[in-house]
Amino acid sequence: MNREQFAQAIRTACAYLDEPYVVVFGSQSILGSYDDSALPMEATMSREVDITPGSAFVTGIDLEDKLSVLDVFVGEDSPFHDLHGVYVEGIHKDTVVLPNEWENRLVHFTADDGSGAKYGRTGLCLDPVDLCVAKSIAGRTKDHEFVSALIRDELVGAGDILDRIATAGIQWPAVYTDDRELALTRATRWLESVITD
Repeated sequence: MNREQFAQAIRTACAYLDEPYVVVFGSQSILGSYDDSALPMEATMSREVDITPGSAFVTGIDLEDKLSVLDVFVGEDSPFHDLHGVYVEGIHKDTVVLPNEWENRLVHFTADDGSGAKYGRTGLCLDPVDLCVAKSIAGRTKDHEFVSALIRDELVGAGDILDRIATAGIQWPAVYTDDRELALTRATRWLESVITD
């Protein structure tokens, strides 16, 4: 995925949701901080942008309807996907494992829609270190490859990821049923092994 595709996904999601901003989770949130030309190949391989509506943080909103809108109009196999080669996955914010206070470190990415409006559509993207914490805890092969590539290219430091885990702690969603201590131990040991390699 390149940054223009990323911006198009944000603009289109905001338009269908009739909202000025969305929150971007997942690997492609890295495009909020870096242009695709500055990123390693491993960081831009995904064709999916994980998004939750900005209104998900407001009480009384029917989030299921909003997520359905995303899936139908900009989701996988939608006309948007066919046209742009990328798609949006509507996700619940309460399913993501992140460091505490991640909301205070979001990176604002404005996807100008060319309308001349005072404000463009905005994607609030995960801070790169917070993103790498989430990926390290998830611990799948693709997650390790993603984080390793960012560390290798010196875009994020393994020590910074470990420090964020240690100092911020983890916000575990209620739906997370795996062994939390085991997940943290595995992530920490893996990051420590990256430092010593």
